[in-house]
Amino acid sequence: MQQTTEKPTLLFVDDEERILRSLRMLFAANYRVLVTTDGREALEILRREKVHALISDQRMPVMAGVDLLRQAREIAPNTMRLLLTGYSDIEAVIGSINDGEVFRYINKPWNSDDIRSIVGEAAGIAMSLEQPAGPTPAEPPAAATQTLLLIDDCRETALELKTLIEESFPGTFALEWATSLGEAMSILERENVSIVVSEIQVGDDDMTPFLKTLKRFKPHVVTIVLTSFKDSALLVGLINQGQVHRFLPKPMRRVMTVRGIQSGIDRSREMKRRPEIARRHKVEAPSRELEPGLISRIRGLFARAESR
Repeated sequence: MQQTTEKPTLLFVDDEERILRSLRMLFAANYRVLVTTDGREALEILRREKVHALISDQRMPVMAGVDLLRQAREIAPNTMRLLLTGYSDIEAVIGSINDGEVFRYINKPWNSDDIRSIVGEAAGIAMSLEQPAGPTPAEPPAAATQTLLLIDDCRETALELKTLIEESFPGTFALEWATSLGEAMSILERENVSIVVSEIQVGDDDMTPFLKTLKRFKPHVVTIVLTSFKDSALLVGLINQGQVHRFLPKPMRRVMTVRGIQSGIDRSREMKRRPEIARRHKVEAPSRELEPGLISRIRGLFARAESR
């Protein structure tokens, strides 16, 4: 069989020509590099070209990066999307989760070795997904329900979410509620959970290491964060190391929450049909993990689930 010699195609978007020149020089040896200062032109390129990775700055005068990524997701869903900007832009971080579904958030100024590694990984994943997939798994029975795990120590939130799910998704979910990390682990050990909705701080437990570790060992579990916290560095970590699917604010906004959960349902079903797309959600190794005993529990519970 003839091996392809096609180079992966990268598209960089930034309103500063000097940055585009630097990026072109950094990647030209191993990639086909396209550049533009205009988000509208970038969308036209995506319509006519096969692009493996789109890397966009956030702060641009004509079209913000997160708006570009949102439209790019519709035009070229197989293109890996990365956002290049500063940690301080909290709305861009939230938008990149909810609208752009970014693979990585790269901070300016970047480290050359780091950006080469991150962009190379994204392009490699896009290339690998072009290969023919294996046999499609059988569809689950239509009546089968999914388990949604809510991790939150606020009773009002749990009751509100339970009512919302029963009204908006009747017969879709079995809802499990945990008020601590320990309870969440116990539920994960006995139930086949497909979607996790979690607060960031539950009692004395910081849930971010758990969410990151969970995604490393079970990328097919869709995670949604429901919180009042707005810390940009924390959310960037949840993108790069946890690949959270949606960020939903507290107090709960009904329409936004319904849309977020529906998107989570769609993603979960898509990954059941095409397990290989979990590669798109590969995470960085977290800077802070759970204690080794809990990591072993996570590994063990998923090994048991797969054997069943």
